[in-house]
Amino acid sequence: MRRTGTAPRSGPRPGGRSHGARIGLENLSKRYPGASGPSVEDVSMEIGAGETVVLVGPSGCGKSTTLKMINRLIEPTGGRIRIDGEDVTAIDPVRLRRKVGYAIQSSGLFPHMTVAQNIALVPRMIGWSAARIRDRVEEMLDLVGLDPGEFHDRYPRRLSGGQQQRVGVARALAADPPVLLMDEPFGAVDPITRDHLQDELIRLQRELRKTIVFVTHDFDEAIKLADRIAVLRERSHIAQFDTPEAILTHPADDFVSGFVGAGAALKRLNLTRVRDVRVVAHPTVSVDDTLPDVVRRLDACGRDEVLVLDLSGRPRRWLRRADLPDPPGPLDGAGTPVDGATVGEDATLRDALEAVLTNGSGRVAVTGPQGEYTGVVDVGTLMDAVHELLEDDRRRAGRDTDGQGWEG
Repeated sequence: MRRTGTAPRSGPRPGGRSHGARIGLENLSKRYPGASGPSVEDVSMEIGAGETVVLVGPSGCGKSTTLKMINRLIEPTGGRIRIDGEDVTAIDPVRLRRKVGYAIQSSGLFPHMTVAQNIALVPRMIGWSAARIRDRVEEMLDLVGLDPGEFHDRYPRRLSGGQQQRVGVARALAADPPVLLMDEPFGAVDPITRDHLQDELIRLQRELRKTIVFVTHDFDEAIKLADRIAVLRERSHIAQFDTPEAILTHPADDFVSGFVGAGAALKRLNLTRVRDVRVVAHPTVSVDDTLPDVVRRLDACGRDEVLVLDLSGRPRRWLRRADLPDPPGPLDGAGTPVDGATVGEDATLRDALEAVLTNGSGRVAVTGPQGEYTGVVDVGTLMDAVHELLEDDRRRAGRDTDGQGWEG
């Protein structure tokens, strides 16, 4: 397809300086022997350094084939691939893959290797020293939120699905490649784990600024993760290549509208992060506070509920005045456990709205990168955001109608 995507309107999301590389696909094609037609036909696309581009389209449209041609796991039959201006269609494909990270569904970890050995695979192949590899493994485990002391020597079979995917991402990033390719990496985990992994990827990208090309069939996932989305038709023909907001508000045609689906305003909640809205303070106490301490805190704040934090500042229980033991006694177990019912600062407003509606309390605790408590977001804030989006849609619709009327 000859259409080339426009540059992102606001550039890559804010973060550190870019550590990615520009990618250019020029008239890229793939035809398998004996096939009636090409699987991928004449695709051209420019991807900026440090940008996250998501390829989305129906099953069989060629999105995974297009992705795998970038690191030449599938060899193109026509066209060129340039990374930072270098034509990589002619270089040694093994050398190419060592500088392009690759993460797939179900992690693809080697079952006979420990977590550390899986992560160290590419650094060892390219000749890093043992000390450098050891430090890098620990750094990568910490980066993806896994305790090195606990997970270093585990085998994949002793990990949950979400933990395996985190290790898979750590392995893909271990040699510090400028480009990361991800082929439906979160497709095989449950929805809650998938949301957490998406949030983790957003956090990592803010820190690392890699160039990420991500394949999914889930348009909501594309909206949440992408700086730009390429909606692909059959043979990877590009139907629209633009920012999530532009695709939601101005789909190019009926095919793209079908991917957007109903409720575009609500889908736009995936474009705003919890850190971008008003997060309010809520009274807290520590797990080692005594009953008199808690009573004094409740009296001082004039509230009926406090949030109990552990010694690392992470949310553990919601404690109401009615939960306090009578007659007075230990506080162990009093209140309602949080049990992971929190949202991170990188979670979307849609995630936060689902969390608030699920627990029925009208609020949810917000946590930082290490799970530490940072505040609370409530249903009022979220509904204000929804109303702003709906009002924005009405203003846009009015401008479009006025424009059409003027042209007439």
